[in-house]
Amino acid sequence: MSLSRRRLTEQVIEYLRQEITNQTYPVGSRLPPEPQLMAQFGVGRSTVREAIRALAHEGLLEVRQGDGTYVRAIAAAEPLAARLRQARVNDVHEVRRALELEVVALAAERRRDEDLVEIRHWLAARSTALANGDAGAALDADIELHCAIARATHNAMLSDLYRVFAVTLRDALGVLWDAATPSVDDRSHADLVAAIEAGNAAQAVAVTRQILARHEATISRNIGPKQD
Repeated sequence: MSLSRRRLTEQVIEYLRQEITNQTYPVGSRLPPEPQLMAQFGVGRSTVREAIRALAHEGLLEVRQGDGTYVRAIAAAEPLAARLRQARVNDVHEVRRALELEVVALAAERRRDEDLVEIRHWLAARSTALANGDAGAALDADIELHCAIARATHNAMLSDLYRVFAVTLRDALGVLWDAATPSVDDRSHADLVAAIEAGNAAQAVAVTRQILARHEATISRNIGPKQD
């Protein structure tokens, strides 16, 4: 099966989602290895990996290092995920603001020790990737950090919603990071994690507002105001 060069990743995502929905790949099963998927779709390794990463962010797949990629859930969230992938950066930022201000406040109030271990892990991974000049790995770690914070709310619906949204958020942040990659010296995310660790919801919200304001300035400079 050879796909056209247009929107390759989206087409692979939709095909895999349909195969999961049809239970060609039932929950708990392992997807074919990357070389087989590359041959099946007639695409490169990066396209396959991006599609798998998107579906993993949606919660449909689980990537187990050294073992393979497994189906985690049926693709019930497809309509929302499809709409989100078509969203504009301005729209994504507005949704992000609405979600994250509530997420960080709840995480500060409800986080447990095991949540903090995961949050610290992704903060360290983000910092290391930035120090190494690996923007792609830093962006992946940034998304995982915020997903870990969402899980720390212990609101399963909010956490699942954020995980689906994270696929589109990564694309939007990629646009912003292309315009202004975060500095390795930027302490805002470390300050956010510190506020969550301290259980200080007001400070977590204040730091998040600062992060969002910086991104709003980047959008204003490089993309312009939202158009109806």
